Amino acid sequence: MTRRRLTALYAIFVCLFAVVVCRVLWISTDTGYAVRAGAQSVSTTQLPRERGDFFDRDGRRLTGLKKVWYALCIPGDSSYSQLFPYVPYTQQNLLYDNRNSSLPFLIEVSDDLSGSGVYTYPVRERYLELPVAVHLIGYLDGDGHGVSGLELAYDDILSTSSDEQVVECATTAQGSLLEGSTPSLATEEQGSGAGVELTLDAAIQRACEGIAHASMEKGCILVADVADASVLASVSVPEFDPNDIQKSIDANDTSLINRAFSAFNAGSVFKVVLAAAAYEEGLDWFTHTCEGSIEVGDQTYRCALGKAHGTVNLRGALEQSCNCYFVALGQALGAERVLEMAQRFGFGKATAVAGGLKTSAGTLPDLETLQSAGQLAMFSFGQGELIVTPLQVTSMMLTVAGDGNLRRPSFVRGIVDSETVELLESPTQAEPEFVCSPDTARVLRSMLQSVVEEGIGGDAAPKTGTAGGKTGTAQTGQFDAEGEELLNYWFSGFYPAENPRYVITVLQDAVLEPEVSSAAIFARVADAVCALENG
Repeated sequence: MTRRRLTALYAIFVCLFAVVVCRVLWISTDTGYAVRAGAQSVSTTQLPRERGDFFDRDGRRLTGLKKVWYALCIPGDSSYSQLFPYVPYTQQNLLYDNRNSSLPFLIEVSDDLSGSGVYTYPVRERYLELPVAVHLIGYLDGDGHGVSGLELAYDDILSTSSDEQVVECATTAQGSLLEGSTPSLATEEQGSGAGVELTLDAAIQRACEGIAHASMEKGCILVADVADASVLASVSVPEFDPNDIQKSIDANDTSLINRAFSAFNAGSVFKVVLAAAAYEEGLDWFTHTCEGSIEVGDQTYRCALGKAHGTVNLRGALEQSCNCYFVALGQALGAERVLEMAQRFGFGKATAVAGGLKTSAGTLPDLETLQSAGQLAMFSFGQGELIVTPLQVTSMMLTVAGDGNLRRPSFVRGIVDSETVELLESPTQAEPEFVCSPDTARVLRSMLQSVVEEGIGGDAAPKTGTAGGKTGTAQTGQFDAEGEELLNYWFSGFYPAENPRYVITVLQDAVLEPEVSSAAIFARVADAVCALENG
């Protein structure tokens, strides 16, 4: 009986052994199982995905110019102590928290440590320590997506431009590398390779940023090419750090506002619109005797400091920025004609920049409002309900510097291949819109040249060549702690005067009195552009 049981038990063990042997043989020949088993021992760690870059008009990269390094921290190989001295302060807690991780992980380090036996991988950092054109380009959120500016407008294209890469490691159960294996880079998703080429000229942009920082507390500078209305420089100050947005939020210093796209009280720079209307309506002969003030209805309007300019024509009134003359001219033209000309120049309309990105539309009073003689009087010298953007003023001056057709400034040349910077897709161009005749534009250029050479715009005279343009000082209704009103100081013009190649607009907003006049800043920009043009 006992022998029979032993025989049965032996038979059972033999059968079980046979099952195990068969199972092992099956596993060794099943490639699918082998793949699944291998996958269980391979860990993947994702590298930060690079964004597509912005380029200037000459193909120079504006973003992604600096490399940062990510090191692979591997459990059990003393990575923690080896990497700690090279990990930025902000990342040291992450390294400490993961020191006992069961899988390899990536962490930012200050240098390429591959020579020290550490696996390191380069990733292009988005912004330089001194970034360029921050208000136009914008900034990203914590997940690397665009929040403002062109980063937001082109987020779909830029966020999928580069390959999505991971570091693959064959690991043991404890997370260390399998003996004889090395980490490898793998592509999980291939990028499109697309970038965005802007109309900016990096050298002119940098020069204007330097001039702005040295010359103004708050304001903006725009430089545009007369030939095609493309914007070569767009600067707004104060600037923000796209790597530390919270700093600007905490400071509440208006640095996140792109002043080039925002609306401000215009002042006398708007008088160019009335001058154009006068020529188009045949009132170029109009004269007025300025006694320093003029009464309209029950209101009195004055020239700056109550200065009497005597009998002036349109040229003389522009040269001296005579408010009384333009109040009288506005009454002669009538509300409908003045408003129509302002609309032709594009005031009261937002400018489309790219995608859903638009500038402020500003404010134009409606015709019913301008039936009030007082409202028309203020509108005629750029005050009242009128609010304009620096970009609209630049468009106005581009129209005058050109052939009289409306010139809408552009910022984007198109989508490009990031490797070759070859243009793949261009934005559609707007059809020309008539504003004034070429003859009117030519005469206006002559008069605006006189503003610089004979009138109150003398500070705008560059060291080399000639210029034309218009000053503007606007009340804002804002006051400082002592009760003094803050003013906007404008100058917008073209350079050189005889054959304009550039339009430059300068605004200093909400200041008592600038240390450097906006006209003088215009001259500095013109000189810088001339120097760069001559190499």
